[in-house]
Parts: sequence; structure tokens; C-alpha cells
Amino acid sequence: MLSRGPALGVLEIGTIARGIVVADAALKRAPAILLSSRAVSGGKHLIMLEGGVAEIDEAMTAGRLAAGTTLLDSVELAMADDQVWSMLGAPITPADWTLDPTAEAVAIIETRTVCAAIAAADAACKVADVIVRDVRFAIDLAGKAFFTLTGTLGAIEAAALAATAATQLGAADRLVGLEVIAQPSPDLRGRLFR
Repeated sequence: MLSRGPALGVLEIGTIARGIVVADAALKRAPAILLSSRAVSGGKHLIMLEGGVAEIDEAMTAGRLAAGTTLLDSVELAMADDQVWSMLGAPITPADWTLDPTAEAVAIIETRTVCAAIAAADAACKVADVIVRDVRFAIDLAGKAFFTLTGTLGAIEAAALAATAATQLGAADRLVGLEVIAQPSPDLRGRLFR
């Protein structure tokens, strides 16, 4: 696996035009690497940056300043979990986990923003041995995001608590819903979304 980061910064802007201005301001301020700058559902603009911790901090500061009141959300992770990096290419449809014996429970986490989903996934993956499965960011979701996790019931419960706490930091509650299913039905197992 290619080494990333170590830091990740994501800015979620309320308008597409301002989003491009924000990306420009962030990149002019520090030598961060632009992973993505794109319009998403809900008329939002999503900017993803990677680089050293200091560089991402500087770029994010400049981006937040340039965004002003159009900033919907942001997340800055000094050491993003490895599974978070693979989420950034969302949408992700997971490999079939029908026969995975460690997937005894599943959590479905739905957030108001992409930044909240990234923060929740990072927190969940850092506290418990879970696997990120389905991931969707903003496209065809009115700007919302969701992801799923599998693992033992105890790991999923710990991950769910961490994810919930991460969505409540800073801005108002960014969690839309979080559901845990112990022993998913064989018809859903490995294929939650058809």
C-alpha cells in the first residue's frame, strides 16, 4: 500500500464557486497535495488535501478563512487511519463479506456532511478492530454521507460510540443516524445495498 499523508484535511463548502476559491487559497498558502476538488450533491464543493501535519494545518487555516460563512464543515486529521485513506475514493462497494466469520455485526453510520463521516470513520477505526465496507459521499444523497462497518458485536459497539462522539465535536450534531445490526439476515449479509 502506498504511504499517504500523514495528515488529511477536508473542507466542505456551501457553494461550488466559493469552493474553487477556497481550494486556490489553501494551495497557495502551503505545499499540500490536492487529492480532490469537486462539486457534489446539494450544491456543495468538497476539497481533500494531504501532506505533512504543518502543511495541512496551514492550508486548512487558509481554506477556512477563504470560505468564511460558506464553510459547512471541515475535518483535519494529523494521522488519518489507513482505512480512511481508502474511503476517499467513494463510492465504494465492498467485496462480498457473506462468509467472513469476523463480521458478526454491522453498523450503518449516516451523517449530514462528508467531513463528519470521515471524522466518524477515523474515530471508529482507531478504537476498535472493524472493517469499513460501503462508503458513499454526497453524490445522489443530497449532500449527506454514509459508511458501514463490520466486526464482532463488541468491536462494533465500541466503534459506534466513538463514531457518535466524533460527529458531535465542534459544530452542531452532524449525525443523521447510526444503527447496529447483530447477526444480519443471510439475505442482507455481505450485500446491504442492492
